[in-house]
Amino acid sequence: MNLISSEIKETYTLLKDKKFSYAESRAMVLLNKEPGNPKVFELIGDIYSNQRNYKKSVWYYLSSCEQDEHNTDALYKLGENIYYLEYYALAEAYLKMVIEKEPLYTQAYITLGLAQQERDNLEEAIMCFEDAININPQEVFAYLNLALLHKKNKNFDEAIKVYQSAIINNPNNHFILSNLGNLFYLQKKYEDAVLCHEKAVKIEPESVVAHYNFGNTLYHAGQFEEAKKIYQKTIALDPLFNRAHSNLGSLDLLNQNFVEGFSAYHLRIFNDPLLKKIISKQKTIWRGESIDGKRIIVCAETGYGNIVQFARYIPILKQLNCEIIFSCPSEIQHLFENISEIDEMISPEQDCEDFFCWVPIMDLPGILTPDFLQGCPLPVDIKINDNKLQEWEVLLGIDEKIKIGLCWQGNPNNPRDHLNSINLSLFKDIISIPNTSFISLQKGAARKQIENSGFSEHVIDYDPLMDQGSQKFLDTVSILKYLDLVITTDTAIAHLAGSLGVQTWVLLPKVPDWRWFLNTEESIWYDNMRLFRQGSAGDWESVMNDLQTETETIVRNITDLRSPA
Repeated sequence: MNLISSEIKETYTLLKDKKFSYAESRAMVLLNKEPGNPKVFELIGDIYSNQRNYKKSVWYYLSSCEQDEHNTDALYKLGENIYYLEYYALAEAYLKMVIEKEPLYTQAYITLGLAQQERDNLEEAIMCFEDAININPQEVFAYLNLALLHKKNKNFDEAIKVYQSAIINNPNNHFILSNLGNLFYLQKKYEDAVLCHEKAVKIEPESVVAHYNFGNTLYHAGQFEEAKKIYQKTIALDPLFNRAHSNLGSLDLLNQNFVEGFSAYHLRIFNDPLLKKIISKQKTIWRGESIDGKRIIVCAETGYGNIVQFARYIPILKQLNCEIIFSCPSEIQHLFENISEIDEMISPEQDCEDFFCWVPIMDLPGILTPDFLQGCPLPVDIKINDNKLQEWEVLLGIDEKIKIGLCWQGNPNNPRDHLNSINLSLFKDIISIPNTSFISLQKGAARKQIENSGFSEHVIDYDPLMDQGSQKFLDTVSILKYLDLVITTDTAIAHLAGSLGVQTWVLLPKVPDWRWFLNTEESIWYDNMRLFRQGSAGDWESVMNDLQTETETIVRNITDLRSPA
């Protein structure tokens, strides 16, 4: 080994130890010694790439390639770093050059697949991942990305086949087993999921993520004691893993262990994007100490339903003689204009420095009314626009039919969406009940199910007229006031309808969100609400049977009341 090669090797040792400044200084000395050495250019590119300074790394990799056109490693790194800069088309061009020069360069296929995925060239991306697997059947990352693509397209059976093939070729890989377990969990095949996760944690007993995934599966399979033990094991492995703490808290709250539950559930805030800015200020989080005469910011958390439900605690907070600033997304601030106890409303993006402390809105029940089962405060008084109310009185019309609002799908980005949302086709028998008029309260892609299910004549879709401005739910709350009944899954619609006093039926999975608790048809939050629960995980059929019977009854009763004596 010549001297320059030895020095390059020693500099890589500095890079491995993350001594970036020393490595960079030494590499620049080497570049002065041999300004045309492609390996030195590649070294400097590696130094900057490891620091995620991709703009600089790209320049040095390009210089390395210009000095040595046969160095496919440097060419690959060039394409990879351009990919990190999100110049996906250019990255594709360089990665294809790598494959042309070296057809068995597995990692080039994977990164090319990722670039094509970013450009929505999904078929090409799938082919790239499959090529990588054909070249190297032990290439775990290729399997994971291929399965992820199939999952995004809801091709769960194909994703399972990919994972099963991956396990055959990588029998002791806990990560693949854990991901397969997660896929079975999404399909509510909890027994299969539990087996996968058990194997995963046995293979890698120190894996925090594997334990966390296992805990989630046990939780939603209703195996609460086992789930609690696994969450506790996860926390023992990594005490700073906030999601494990918050899920453990959610489990305790579901089972009405309120003191422990609210304490652990508090740590959810560190994974909430709406709270990121306020947390970065490192100001005091209120936990119940005196705030007499102080300014406090009540911070909304992600999920419109959460905000509507827990805003009811603001009037109680005001009794502590404090000044309340309500940090709430601007698009729904209009809903809370009737809460006189709010002194000021701001958006989460706004800067506000003049305050004593702040509190996440979902922490309020645990602080203000820890025994809230015995005295839950009344729902918030939702503000309704008078002009909109008049508009919808005309649009909906007045007739003898029983008006029923339907909402069957929530936010697809909600981690619980696969549990809460159902397909509109399941309402087939219900929407055929005589003397009814069904009105869609649905927004987004789920509206396509009205046409796809052949329900266009039975379910009225007012979406082109609903909430088209910057204010969310402006029209929706007016529509709700004219309905006889609302049937919805666990969405913001449930909380809006509940707060407005409309008779509301909520369809819940076997293991619901903690706020609905277990084994009761009533809700502590809303007197006008009834809960319809799955008998077993994924069993919406029995829910629909009960729902049809009860809907027929309520339609008959309302019809009788409206009939002339």
